[in-house]
Amino acid sequence: MSENAVPSQTLTEYCNSLDYYNVNFDVYNRVSQRINRFSDWIDKSLPKLADSMEISLPATGTLNVLSVGAGNGTIDSRILPHLRDKVHPNVRAIFLEPDLHTFQQCQNLVGKESPRLQGIEFDWRQQTFQEYRSTAKEEDKFHFICCFNSIYYTGDMGSSLRYLYDKLHSGGILLITLVDGKSGGGQFWQFLNTSLGQEKDFFTSFDLEEACRKQNIMISEVQPIGIYVNVSCCFDPPQELTEDGRYLLDTITRSVNFAQTAAAELRKDVLRFLRSDTCSSITADGQVILDGSNSAYIIRRP
Repeated sequence: MSENAVPSQTLTEYCNSLDYYNVNFDVYNRVSQRINRFSDWIDKSLPKLADSMEISLPATGTLNVLSVGAGNGTIDSRILPHLRDKVHPNVRAIFLEPDLHTFQQCQNLVGKESPRLQGIEFDWRQQTFQEYRSTAKEEDKFHFICCFNSIYYTGDMGSSLRYLYDKLHSGGILLITLVDGKSGGGQFWQFLNTSLGQEKDFFTSFDLEEACRKQNIMISEVQPIGIYVNVSCCFDPPQELTEDGRYLLDTITRSVNFAQTAAAELRKDVLRFLRSDTCSSITADGQVILDGSNSAYIIRRP
């Protein structure tokens, strides 16, 4: 990166605006079909995962679940029936989601899906993870904790990981998904960390594994979730970017209006690396396909 590149402080973190973040991810999810890929993984893997849980509950007991960053509820409303059907018929799920609009979307979805969610009690918390930590009772424990692409927003990863692990009942499972450090997306985020020269929340599976080692927490299993994104529209000149191109570029750089606010040399370096075979593949007709694959980490408490 040249000495004339824009200082990292001038790039606005898009997570600072929840409305902008939501619009960005709506585009990213549509182009990548990410939710479909997650749903496929859940339907394939959750029944076996639930079957493997070594938990003994009386018929009148309750399976306690914590969802950290439930979003609009699409993912968790797919996970919970598998737990109810395979582990215990009575489930109580605490849903944490700080954004009011997304929180309401989640409640609306659960309302519409109520026939499929019989036997599941929902405890709604419009809170950040940090707010939940400050108000949760020490004795609250869970049989299943889900952090589906939300560990990025919990603050210090080591501290968050230790807290969540300690909140598990014996035999419980902590499920964390995040960008695979070996994927193109993971390599791209590591490049951004170096290029921007500051600590940002570009966490990948490498960071999670390092945090587990430092916290002496054993990872039971890692499963891949293949996600591929056509990012060809990100390479047009800034003034010619389509709406999809602008939002996609902002999503993968986690910034607001990257194309317009980043210095030309920084933008050139970032797009060159995004297009490289470290991150993406080029189809016969010239389309640039980013490997944005995720990893699902399964952590069990003995």
